[in-house]
Amino acid sequence: WVAPSMTDTQICVTLRGHTVADMVRDASRATAAGADLVEVRFDNLYVNRIEVEPIISTDEKGEEKVEKQPPIIENRPIEDIDTNSAIDALKDGIQIPVIFTCRAKDQGGFFHGSEAQRITVLESAIDSAVSWVDLEINMASKHRKKLVKACGEDVKIIASSHDPAPSSMDEVVDFVNSNSDSGTLVKCCYRNVDHSTSLHVFEAAHALSESEVSIALMGVGQGGDWTRLHAPLLNQSLVYTTLERDYSLFQRGMVNINDLRTAWRLLEYE
Repeated sequence: WVAPSMTDTQICVTLRGHTVADMVRDASRATAAGADLVEVRFDNLYVNRIEVEPIISTDEKGEEKVEKQPPIIENRPIEDIDTNSAIDALKDGIQIPVIFTCRAKDQGGFFHGSEAQRITVLESAIDSAVSWVDLEINMASKHRKKLVKACGEDVKIIASSHDPAPSSMDEVVDFVNSNSDSGTLVKCCYRNVDHSTSLHVFEAAHALSESEVSIALMGVGQGGDWTRLHAPLLNQSLVYTTLERDYSLFQRGMVNINDLRTAWRLLEYE
């Protein structure tokens, strides 16, 4: 048993896997690791992930070189997934609060059906009384208003955005402030950040640390994990983590939940 975090920042583990069983198994591990909640990436169910064997070669010195290959992502027919049955199975198998996300392909997700079909999936999640639902800020207004109304007072909303690396701290601060009423929490994940643009995100998080807006700011790329590692110091409401232990995590701006909690203890954040 792992004691819960002593900070006000909640830890979320994004579940891996492309089947309900894999997600439930990951959720159990996340719970044991001390996660406050988990993110169900429901769009993962609509693809099969096929691992590709690495290419092993020998260099000029006779040393073995292993070149990792990206997986093959194969679409599954949308109708293969019984939405309500899958949601019920996830509810039965996951014991801690859930953020329900169904990300479209143009937002970096795997859902390849129509937007109307995706909205129906999100409506089913809301009807199931999930704890949180992720609704992109740039979603068509008519769809978003309908979903927000369906959430009522019971389902909390992650108002998310996935934009290119910011050009300044002010760009991030202005975006958060202008969308502060879009949900319970504003999540901004910036793509393809490097050390300089990650600094913009970090500075924005620091500037917003005294704000009443609940935020989760992060980047994908080098330095993208700075706001995750120092989330309690920056007064971030939520930090996204993973159960992965790939050596390249830091290059992708991600952090393993156990490594995060170790860092927080060393930094005396908890």
